[in-house]
Amino acid sequence: MLEIKATTESLRKIIRLSVKHSLTVDDEVYAAFDRIPRMTKIENFNYTLRTFQSEGVAWLEKQGGTGILADEPGTGKTVQVIAFAHKNHMFPMLVVCPNTLKLNWRNEIIAMTGQLYRINVVGKEYSKRQTLRRAERHPNVIYSKVPTAGCDIYIVNYDILAANVDEFEALGLRYMAVDESHKIKNPEAKRTKAMLRLAVGEWDEKQRGGQRKRIKVGDGIQAVTLMSGTPAVSRPVEMWTSVQTVAPWVPEFSKFTRFGFRYCGAQQNGHGWDFTGATNTGELNSLLTRHCMLRRLKADVLQELPPKIYRTLPLEFDRREYDRIAAAFKGINWQAGMQAIVRMGGNVPKSDEAIVAIQKLREMAGYAKLDSAVEWIQDYCETNSKLVVFAHNRKIIERVKNALEEAPEYANAVGVIYGGITDDARADAVSNFQNDPRVRVIIIGITAGGFGLTLTSASAVAFLQLPWTPGEISQCMDRVHRIGQEANQVTCYNLVAEGTIEEEMSEMLFAKGQI
Repeated sequence: MLEIKATTESLRKIIRLSVKHSLTVDDEVYAAFDRIPRMTKIENFNYTLRTFQSEGVAWLEKQGGTGILADEPGTGKTVQVIAFAHKNHMFPMLVVCPNTLKLNWRNEIIAMTGQLYRINVVGKEYSKRQTLRRAERHPNVIYSKVPTAGCDIYIVNYDILAANVDEFEALGLRYMAVDESHKIKNPEAKRTKAMLRLAVGEWDEKQRGGQRKRIKVGDGIQAVTLMSGTPAVSRPVEMWTSVQTVAPWVPEFSKFTRFGFRYCGAQQNGHGWDFTGATNTGELNSLLTRHCMLRRLKADVLQELPPKIYRTLPLEFDRREYDRIAAAFKGINWQAGMQAIVRMGGNVPKSDEAIVAIQKLREMAGYAKLDSAVEWIQDYCETNSKLVVFAHNRKIIERVKNALEEAPEYANAVGVIYGGITDDARADAVSNFQNDPRVRVIIIGITAGGFGLTLTSASAVAFLQLPWTPGEISQCMDRVHRIGQEANQVTCYNLVAEGTIEEEMSEMLFAKGQI
């Protein structure tokens, strides 16, 4: 009889080989994984995990880091991945995410691990002055156009992943986390091929006549966590790349034809095979949850979650104009001026030098980040979720609306409410947002619509500009968090221009709100 030491890795290999070759696995093998310790406190980790999050970390350990973490948005996928990497020292590590989330990943890692790890944010270099300023705030973070060898954690956005794939391969990466992984649903996209090359060392290349050729260049990282609250946005075929990445040893996931004919309602349409349908979905869900996917809904863990979650997301922007204005106001006592505005709810003398400077820089920051803010809104709504956006300035509201509507999918999909619109237009905007699935975003002036509205078809709000009191923030959130809201939790996203007065204002307001 062959005896194998019962380590987590050996048990995992036994299970995968048995599944691949349709062999029976004793229940005791699966039960052994239940003995992986669930830890809410991890040494040198500055966050106490909730019980379900500690179970998520144990699940990642059982999987060797390879699987689809599909918990519903707002349940803390990021903290589970960072905790797993930290606990098991899965470095060097690569984080692939949308451009608008790179700095959020940086902030989350620092919040949980301090300066323990050297972080490289890849994709952009800064002026010498900006580099020094950033180094003062985060001495363990460097910024570069291409990966810099010798770091523990690399953060890169999807758009430039393919251009840097050779450099990333040379780093000897141990672990990769792919955030918002539904973005790799198209197997022909450059980003998808680059991800597959890094993850498993091979990818499919479409040939003439529709045939596919497997290109193999190496073994890949192998430990890959795909993260998405909506792993399949609308149909099973969108999961093909994901299952191909994390569970090719499952027979039903081994070849596209097998997966497509079994789960994608394959039909001939006169031009070839159409795989946009859905069949045997119960079986697919069973295979996913048994072998490679962990999904918990907010309803499942409601007792552990607060009803409202606040997240501040720093956004990059072109700093030249903002820094020029900031230099002109150099020497002004920002802290005292900001504290006065927050303390008095914005009702302060407009002639005060500090107040004038703060208001001007706040306005500059609001405009400067708009391109990044629009990109973030599009990323959020890509999963068919609705979003309520708040701002003060009418011009900012109109610019965001116009920028969104440049994309065909946002035509007639953006509502607005601000001072001066008629009561009928206001009622129509609310009704359309609540009842028309095509209307995905409503942008509201805080003074005009921060009260008296019911917008429960969304479960999240985003602030482009914050009001001056925590009470107003709460009032705005309660447009969504009220009777009729089917979600168990509402998330507030505070979109701030990184390294500007908006960050200081945000910290003060939310600290005051806690009091």
